[in-house]
Amino acid sequence: MMATTTISKNIPVPKKLSHGLSVTTRAITNSRTPLGIACFYGLLILLILAPIYPAMAQANFQAIINSGVFAAMLGGHITNFFNFSALLAVEVFSSIYGLLFGGFVAWIGGAVLPVTIEDGTLDLALSRPISRTRYYLESWFAVLIGTVIISLVLALGVWIDTFIVSNSGVDWPWMWLTLLVQWAFLFFAAGLGMFCGSFINASRAAGGTAVGIVVLGYLINTFGGLSNQFQWVLKISPFYYAPAIDPLINHHLTLWYPWVLVVAGLILGIAGLVVFNKRDFPAV
Repeated sequence: MMATTTISKNIPVPKKLSHGLSVTTRAITNSRTPLGIACFYGLLILLILAPIYPAMAQANFQAIINSGVFAAMLGGHITNFFNFSALLAVEVFSSIYGLLFGGFVAWIGGAVLPVTIEDGTLDLALSRPISRTRYYLESWFAVLIGTVIISLVLALGVWIDTFIVSNSGVDWPWMWLTLLVQWAFLFFAAGLGMFCGSFINASRAAGGTAVGIVVLGYLINTFGGLSNQFQWVLKISPFYYAPAIDPLINHHLTLWYPWVLVVAGLILGIAGLVVFNKRDFPAV
């Protein structure tokens, strides 16, 4: 009789299909168009300001922007001598910053989840070893990466302007503080967008709702700045807590104001996570 021997082979365990931050990478890819547009417009505006600064300095522009209506629209007054930093504060880092770039971030945050429902990739991702919590947090992280990219692109634009404009008067420590204040607003806009996208299935509807809330906050801020009788309205607007003109021009900042935006963004983002974990997804 012949003895038979068996050889045992170790069968390799299949590798998991999910890799670190794969959802984040996909979310950034899906958001590349609005993110690219935001960066393009920010850089374009900054590069246009440098050549037109001499003409605006001679046109008594400070008197115009300190008028009641313009000051309300910009969210502050310029008390110091008008220079290039003042022009940056008016055209880029005033309330217009939150309206423009906060609007882009709110749109990106609102659409980042619903767009995966529309194209069916959400069901595919959740069928793999990826939890809803991880999927939501990685998507939120992708939106926050977008806010950092926007801030750094604007810093690059200001840096380029300092080579074009002689004696620009840009104080970089206060410029970075201004960017941090405005990043706090972008953080709020990201949380707002994530909350809207957590329960709205259509990407355009979710992004549009988030942008609409940002616009409403801007209108409240403008209306409240028109008269002392309406200043109590200002405190319900998120723009009130991002006074970027103050640190950039007046070198003054109420430190707890930006934290209001960060806390509000966290609350909205966490509320969106709770809703996203508990909701039912539509059949695709």
